[in-house]
Amino acid sequence: MQCPKCLKEQSSAVQCDCCGIVFEKFRRRTETPETSVPPLADAGDAAGNRRMLLVAFAVLAALVGIVAIIYFFTTPGKRKTAPIAATGISTAQVEQSGTAVDPSSIRNRLAGSLPPKNRIESARNATVYIETGWKASGSGFFIDDRCHIVTNAHVVKVREKDLREVSAVRDRLKVAIDAERNYLVKLKERPEYSSHAGFRDAVNEREKQLEFQVEKYEKLDEMISTAGSASTSSLKVILADGSELPVRSVMVSEKYDLALLTVQGSDSPHIRRADSSMLAQSQKLFTVGNPQGLRFSVTSGIFSGWQTVNGVRFLQTDAPINPGNSGGPLLNEQGDVVGVNTAILAASQGIGFALPIELVFAEFSPYLR
Repeated sequence: MQCPKCLKEQSSAVQCDCCGIVFEKFRRRTETPETSVPPLADAGDAAGNRRMLLVAFAVLAALVGIVAIIYFFTTPGKRKTAPIAATGISTAQVEQSGTAVDPSSIRNRLAGSLPPKNRIESARNATVYIETGWKASGSGFFIDDRCHIVTNAHVVKVREKDLREVSAVRDRLKVAIDAERNYLVKLKERPEYSSHAGFRDAVNEREKQLEFQVEKYEKLDEMISTAGSASTSSLKVILADGSELPVRSVMVSEKYDLALLTVQGSDSPHIRRADSSMLAQSQKLFTVGNPQGLRFSVTSGIFSGWQTVNGVRFLQTDAPINPGNSGGPLLNEQGDVVGVNTAILAASQGIGFALPIELVFAEFSPYLR
């Protein structure tokens, strides 16, 4: 037979004598084409490959973890924190509370811009600076979370006695102005006013001085018209961060030197009420206020005792109470309010008086919680 591979004539039917192929194997190979199948590894090689694969996965997982940790701690600016930063609240606070932050909250805004380090500074955030249309100033403080502010009545409204004195000054000034005007008219009618330049200049200078007196009179007149009644338009309420809140309403007590303002806003910080009857002499006290325009100053002293003046019981303290402190809170060491700073004893030092906080709630209970 002929070899199918080398085509040589063969005497054997099993294997070629020339090229050595086995005819049956050659036939099967040519009839069924071989497929591309990789050789199988033995058991030892397979186990080694599995171990190498597991090691590779472990190394890859470790690298991913390391990269994630480095990203988290070194690139905080890339995380989306802008909506939280806008409210002045930290990411941690939001995560702990699990609730959305109210962007209109006065409390949140102040806590973000002026984070308190102790309870007295927390009370500072709840204290306000009050400025009047007649250029007087005083203090006040939030007494609840509904934007109610306690202050003294004399901060938002001039006392009748003082108003009468100012009115008397204004009336005397008006008489003087009218007399000066009449005198100037007569001077201008004299011949020297037309013929003598020096005389004319002197008359004109007196006329300028009169204009200054007229302006002074007009300011006093405006002060009397605004100071006589506590109006929302004549008051400014300024927070510790310098922002201003419009005044919505003013209520003045007829019995005590107290007033209650309502300002526009929501969720106000406020000072907790304490029981003033529990005070013991020599107990440490603090004031927060705006003495002489030095805004949001803190002073300290002790509880000196109780004093009754004109039938009203006052807390006496040696904590400095200066002009501008009126209406501010008198605090215990826990930062709770025990009284409203109201007055000092004239021609003395270290003798100040505060109305007990209980009078505030007795007087304005329908509006306070």
